[in-house]
Amino acid sequence: MKIDTTLTGGLATMGKAAAAAEAAGYAGIWTFEGAHDPFLPLLLAAEHTERVELGTSIAVAFARNPLLLATIAWDLQAYSRGRFVLGLGSQIRAHITRRYSMPWSRPADRMRDMVLAVRAIWASWEQGGRLDYQGEFYQHTLMPPLFRPSAEEVAGFGPPPIYLAGVGPGMTAVAGEVADGFMSHPFCTPTFLREVTLPALAQGAERARKPLGDIVIHHSAMVATGRSASELAAARQAIRKQLAFYGSTPAYWPILQLHDRAELGPRLKAMSKNGEWDRMADLVDDDFLDAVAITATDPARAAAQLHERYDGLVERLGFNTPYRVDAALLTDLLREM
Repeated sequence: MKIDTTLTGGLATMGKAAAAAEAAGYAGIWTFEGAHDPFLPLLLAAEHTERVELGTSIAVAFARNPLLLATIAWDLQAYSRGRFVLGLGSQIRAHITRRYSMPWSRPADRMRDMVLAVRAIWASWEQGGRLDYQGEFYQHTLMPPLFRPSAEEVAGFGPPPIYLAGVGPGMTAVAGEVADGFMSHPFCTPTFLREVTLPALAQGAERARKPLGDIVIHHSAMVATGRSASELAAARQAIRKQLAFYGSTPAYWPILQLHDRAELGPRLKAMSKNGEWDRMADLVDDDFLDAVAITATDPARAAAQLHERYDGLVERLGFNTPYRVDAALLTDLLREM
């Protein structure tokens, strides 16, 4: 199992933070698309590291088109000498249409088409053939020599792998079919991964006639930790608020339904529309919190819990801590893992 970290600092600190993460022993560094671009920091990370893998978890796919994604990913793969992972997610309708002003329809089918289009563009660059991709949502049929990068730029390692994020069985099956890896949501429990995610991935892999084992599964596990009982209590409360936020989104309701909390999602959504963010956390009970997150002050105990839950279930694991945490404590946890 590879242990990864997510870096969320700005461009000014990314180089130093990436070098420190590599020195600590992390296998991968991930960024995500929040208030800032997810790709630019990885250029700095590549400059200040030598071996650690670098990926987006996630970049919003539907905010862009296949050619833009293909170009950015190719350049980062070339500059990092084969260490980049293009991690994509769909986001939800409101963000795509209202925040990005981009089209939204049949997200699972659109994502399949986008990934296949990106791969077709890369193939034309590597092989020098004519670009003629005719998909349902995306068509790419023009690639003059001036706009074609040299295949020598990725010689020896090729274009980057593509990971897809998902929760529902439709998008998860698409990941199994066309992606190299799958990124599960921090809201997912080990039970959901086993009973819903793995069967959906297997269904997609079967469509593509490839073994399920070819798909790398990455999970960012919720971890409540601290140096004292008060820090631990604060960490659990921060995770409780984060779970309430996730639970207000209908796309994540299948997880609540699996854990016999189907009524919780609509209640959280109604409260979110009223701006009752603090009160929402009160609806997340301890049993569900413990189903999603592990809790421990001792790094050895935390590592044991993570191994018990995820060993043999995922190939890559990250620590999700939606609160301020001592970086040295996470380094201790990494060493115990």
